[in-house]
Amino acid sequence: MASLPFRAVLSAVAALAAAPASALEAATLAPFAGAPSATIEASDLEGRAFPIGSDPDRPVILHFFASWCEPCREEFPGLMAFMKGQGDAVRLIGVDVGEPASRARAFVRTLGFAAPVALDEDKNIAAAFLRRGLPATVVLAPGGGAALAAAGPLDWTSPAVGDAINRLKKQ
Repeated sequence: MASLPFRAVLSAVAALAAAPASALEAATLAPFAGAPSATIEASDLEGRAFPIGSDPDRPVILHFFASWCEPCREEFPGLMAFMKGQGDAVRLIGVDVGEPASRARAFVRTLGFAAPVALDEDKNIAAAFLRRGLPATVVLAPGGGAALAAAGPLDWTSPAVGDAINRLKKQ
């Protein structure tokens, strides 16, 4: 009889191990406060001044990543597909954390990240917005202020993610 619970536990562990990692690690967008309300000046991949802040008319997704971050790589296709479906209703800004422009440029080119990218070599932008590691997403409400955040990879195909961002569009 004692071996039955052990077998049940062993079966459960085996089932979890066989599940896709992304299904086990998917983060959720949750209400977020505490990010800077002012625009932060950064540089883009070409060294030009690049303001990071809200848009008066639409939500802004700040997506924090780095080339060494495997979950970041895995999340990009879903994020790009989500953004394609949003058109101009949502703005996406990538934030490469802790890397030089050359590495960030190669990374986004390889993955087809089709959005402006701000460099955060000194990690000051990440420090202003993030509480945990990468990948991370912060969604700014139209007109200002952080509204939602997720620490970890999001399942961009999840209706909950789309619904949360769509609610911000209506504010």
